[in-house]
Amino acid sequence: MIDKLKCDIPSMKLMDYIGVVESLYLSDPTLIDEPYHITDREPTEEELEEIRNCPFGFTMCMGIFKDRYNNGAITNRFTYKDYIKHQEIQELIKHLELDVDKFWLLILFIFDYCTSRFYQGITMKLTPLEQLTHLLELISLSGDETTFNIKSGKLKLEIDNADTINFMAEAIAKHLNESDIQTLRSLNGKEREDESIIIKESPFIAYFANMFLRFFSTQPYIRDKRKAGANHSKKEMELVSLLVYFTKLSKNESWFCPEEKYLKAYLKQYKGYKYPNNISNVYPEFYY
Repeated sequence: MIDKLKCDIPSMKLMDYIGVVESLYLSDPTLIDEPYHITDREPTEEELEEIRNCPFGFTMCMGIFKDRYNNGAITNRFTYKDYIKHQEIQELIKHLELDVDKFWLLILFIFDYCTSRFYQGITMKLTPLEQLTHLLELISLSGDETTFNIKSGKLKLEIDNADTINFMAEAIAKHLNESDIQTLRSLNGKEREDESIIIKESPFIAYFANMFLRFFSTQPYIRDKRKAGANHSKKEMELVSLLVYFTKLSKNESWFCPEEKYLKAYLKQYKGYKYPNNISNVYPEFYY
């Protein structure tokens, strides 16, 4: 494995799997008026020149990951040497026809992203656009059983009439559909909460695992190995389970001797889990 990544085609190819995950998770940049920046400095002229010379397809996450990888900013809890020597992991990678070095960088990226979002990130308030979207979803799911309680100082108002609520929802949806991009951007401005939320180990592991499983579903040769109707193969689940233990996210040895049911139980438990509205303190905002 190379010591330093560069802003060139060979390095971009090594980060190919990172680009796939980024395309799955990155929010729509057209709705971002001014991205919420965590960094406290402007890029140097040398860094700007390197960015200008990057090949087409070299993504934002690739650039950030490259710098962190080169500067040793990503975890040292596990190493490439340990990864290559791990017989079970290497056998599963071979079975799934994954590129060993590309997958190593993906492991580093997913670990780094999850850590920077849920352990070191910043919890944001819902934007007006997110609040309106959630409101429409709530009305759609609850049907005629929706009730609104509105309070302004000592004044209170309850709205429980289905026709009134449906009219409100239709008006909001119509306005959003007819709004221009500038209006949508203004509704998508970010504001941070007073305190950031750090999640516990179990939901962290579930999110970490799902990122790999979503990546696997983008690879045709992995999908072809699945049984008819299966979301994932046993080998996929075994590999993700081993990665939980290998990356030291958990010391529970059940992950080291993986059974498909163990990871399935985690994924089932945290399906639909309401994660805090955190953004990474390093990477651009992901929406999933």
